[in-house]
Amino acid sequence: MRRQRGFTLLEVVLAFVLLAVSLGILTAILGGGLAQVRQAGDLSEATLHAQSLLGQLGVLEPIAPGRSSGVFAEGRYRWQLDIAETDDPSPPPELPLPPAEEPEVLAAPRLYRVRLVVGWGEGDYAREIAFTTLRARLPDPGEGLSP
Repeated sequence: MRRQRGFTLLEVVLAFVLLAVSLGILTAILGGGLAQVRQAGDLSEATLHAQSLLGQLGVLEPIAPGRSSGVFAEGRYRWQLDIAETDDPSPPPELPLPPAEEPEVLAAPRLYRVRLVVGWGEGDYAREIAFTTLRARLPDPGEGLSP
């Protein structure tokens, strides 16, 4: 009698186990990649919203000390803006005055520290990014002059 050739039951079961483990690992890798793509997209969108808000400051909206907050994208992103007056870190330039001319008194610009925090997500998935910059503003005419 001839013996038939083929796979045993044990070999077939082992092949299915290896296939299942391989697919599980592949699914985990792809899931992690998708999560990173999502996080990168959220961060990019938050950065674009922040750039838009900071671009308006001093152009469409006046620079004034205080705190404000709001939302972007129908509440998906929240922001908080803190503006505080700060001292100029650089020393004033010493310019020689021309002889026989009276110096024109110019008011020095005021320097403001602007900090914008943009957040998104809830609970364990909450994320935020902070932006800090300095902005200068010329004082209003008559501001800071004593009577």
